Amino acid sequence: MARTAKNEEKNPVSISEKFIFRLGLADVLRLTMFGTLISITKDITRIPLHLPGHTSIYWMGILVLGKGLIPKFGAGMIMGAVSGILAVLLGLGKEGVFVFFKYFVPGLLLDFLSPLFYNKLENPLVGAICGTLTSLSKLLVNLVLGILLKFPMGFIALGLGFASVSHTLFGAAGGLIASVLIKRLRPRLSSWE
Repeated sequence: MARTAKNEEKNPVSISEKFIFRLGLADVLRLTMFGTLISITKDITRIPLHLPGHTSIYWMGILVLGKGLIPKFGAGMIMGAVSGILAVLLGLGKEGVFVFFKYFVPGLLLDFLSPLFYNKLENPLVGAICGTLTSLSKLLVNLVLGILLKFPMGFIALGLGFASVSHTLFGAAGGLIASVLIKRLRPRLSSWE
């Protein structure tokens, strides 16, 4: 412990580069921007498709895009936490303060999924898989919250198969779009490093 403190005193740059989860302050601010985009986009774009999970096309797209551009552990959690806090403050859902988990869990899952694919989210297949699984995690959180908060769940149980397919398709589309954007944006954002 004393040895690392002594090394940090000699190298003050390493102290300023580590902020949270070994992310720099600039990365945390960028991730906060992506998390804000998730909540604001969910609030202002009310597309009346009446299909379960249709918001995953941009929600999971922004989440995968942020993680792909800043591929460090904790990036998904920060985006999920920021968007979850904003969702609670904006009143986005019938779950009350528990709506936070609908946003946080997909970000948390993405932090654990991304290393399994060597953080290659610019690969369309990997982007689609990550988008699908994070979208399905949102559906699972909806189901768990519905059971815990004793919402009428009969209609959800009947339509769970259709909801799963819909979440899968929209999540995969969002991840696929994000992978294309990551491939195009990463070379142009070399100053982010």
